[in-house]
Amino acid sequence: MQTDALTASPAQRWGALITRYVLPLGWLSIMTGMFWVGDRALYHKLFYILLAAPTLVALILQPRVAKALFSNPLFIAFLVFSAYTMLTVAWADTENSLGSLLKRPLYVAMLLMSAGMICLQSPPLFQQCVRLAAVIAALATALMLAYFAYQPDASGRFTGYGAFYNPLLTAHVLGTFAAIWLVIWFQGPRVFNPLALASLAVLLVAVLATGSRTPLVGLAAALGWLLMVGDRRRGLLAVGLVVLGLVGGALAYPEAILQRGVSYRPAIWMESLRQIGQHPWFGHGYDTHMTVIIPGLEQTLADPHNIELGVLYAGGIVGLVLWMAIYGLAMHFCWRNRAQPFVMLAATWMIFGFASGLTEGSAFMSRPKEHWYLIWMPLALVYGQWLLQQARQRLA
Repeated sequence: MQTDALTASPAQRWGALITRYVLPLGWLSIMTGMFWVGDRALYHKLFYILLAAPTLVALILQPRVAKALFSNPLFIAFLVFSAYTMLTVAWADTENSLGSLLKRPLYVAMLLMSAGMICLQSPPLFQQCVRLAAVIAALATALMLAYFAYQPDASGRFTGYGAFYNPLLTAHVLGTFAAIWLVIWFQGPRVFNPLALASLAVLLVAVLATGSRTPLVGLAAALGWLLMVGDRRRGLLAVGLVVLGLVGGALAYPEAILQRGVSYRPAIWMESLRQIGQHPWFGHGYDTHMTVIIPGLEQTLADPHNIELGVLYAGGIVGLVLWMAIYGLAMHFCWRNRAQPFVMLAATWMIFGFASGLTEGSAFMSRPKEHWYLIWMPLALVYGQWLLQQARQRLA
């Protein structure tokens, strides 16, 4: 869906240039920035300068693209969910201003639309961007692991450096790229792919070193999906390697996998459900502070350690239904188009993120942060592929 260079106006040509050169750079930065930016505030600025602002400018310069972007069912579902979430601010107990909260769905919309615009104009460029980001992430993780081995953290858990500051959140990012490399290996022409296998091994070691089991849940779900839609023999080989890896990890670092039990998750979820039951239909309101006190746990928790329960707490049953509608539409599209390689990658990433979110987190609508790797980045890939398919159908 490219504008003819001979008939395009100067504004359309400038918009096309931004879409082709600036937005892919923005996506590469937002996917890899955590590894090299060095400061979380700078990571936010990367998103604003290289992705959010250019997307808005490109949309203004190419208004005809807006119809395709806004009429997609997945984007409509996102808008409905966002509108309802912002409505719940009316009865929320929040310290943030309404203007600050309204910006958050706008940031997510910019991420979605940037992916859609790149896919409509230069689909191969977007795919190359994701693969390049995976290579950068694997190299950066290898360097961080080497430094960690040389000078381990006092806690004994791998956190990472730069913008990384929490092992659990670091695991979201590392697990994401492990899922991407798993798909790349599945889709490769040969079983022995040194780059994919080495990258996957490095990322899995780093995930285990964080001590977080959350990405392991996500990777298990992603592998289950690939077993259904991919090469069965390669899938069984992957299962065998994963089992060997987990056994080796349990023997080398038993405290990371075996000795921490279920980390109070059932008790946390039950207490969260008790609080959700106070306002079951419409929730406590978006950005309402949550306090979870568990007997035997010294620290007071501020979230239910489950993204779906976070949605339920904020928006109630109505909010959760709208939230699941987004995933239902995305999964329906991915299943119907599972034969397309990049759709399979997007679906695997989305499934990894959804499964990971069942045991950790609650920031479903936030500024750019680690939770975006679990929720909005994979949904943006699905959205972009859906727009591309719609454009091809119109041209057929």
